[in-house]
Amino acid sequence: MHRLLSGRRIQWLTMFAAPLLAWASLTAQVRPQSPERHNPLRAAYMRAHFYQAMLLHDAVARGDLETARLEATRLQQHSATVPMPARAQAFQGAMTRMATQASAATTLLEAARITAAILGTCGQCHRAMQVRAMPPLNTDIKVGGIVGHMLLHQHGSDALVEGLVAPSDSAWTEGVKTFATQKLDSADAPRKFRKELAAAEAQLAELAGQAAQAQGSRDREVVYGKVLATCGACHGMVSHSAGPDRH
Repeated sequence: MHRLLSGRRIQWLTMFAAPLLAWASLTAQVRPQSPERHNPLRAAYMRAHFYQAMLLHDAVARGDLETARLEATRLQQHSATVPMPARAQAFQGAMTRMATQASAATTLLEAARITAAILGTCGQCHRAMQVRAMPPLNTDIKVGGIVGHMLLHQHGSDALVEGLVAPSDSAWTEGVKTFATQKLDSADAPRKFRKELAAAEAQLAELAGQAAQAQGSRDREVVYGKVLATCGACHGMVSHSAGPDRH
């Protein structure tokens, strides 16, 4: 009896399987293939695009407005060399327009504001494409004194950038925490600039409080623009060679 039922089951399965397999074969031929999730050429272009955006970012962070305008011009000219998804084209156009504006910025604050908006637009595009970008921005901190403190600032800045670009709430929170908790020992600061450095530190701590409250991309762009301008003003006061440079 058990063998008879097993045989009947096989017959029923065979009867139903044949039309189902035929239907599956037909729909596989008619249904369009889903777009490729990872395109190596597109990924390479995006890495180069991000690198150029960070050259602009770093020039602003150094307080070097002339170089920032030059890097913005290069970013504006950095057009896509591979086909981009249709939904990404609007974001690409917006970033090109903002790069053009940054290339004509007349103040460091203006350049910082636009740069932050460019980075935030990167994140908006990634969210719309349902892509989580992973910017290679980790800063390894192994020294103390004012150099170590500046590397901590770069770590905090990189975390805020990742928060905008990825986008990532956890990275943004890490950047907020860094600027809110790290204080420069006045004994480590050059005597000539101690007063100015203390004022910049206080301003960054205040901006960290604002960043903690910023939830949407636009609000975070505004706060980060102020952070970037503060870094640039301080570095520019000391030397244009002070600050990050990823060349």
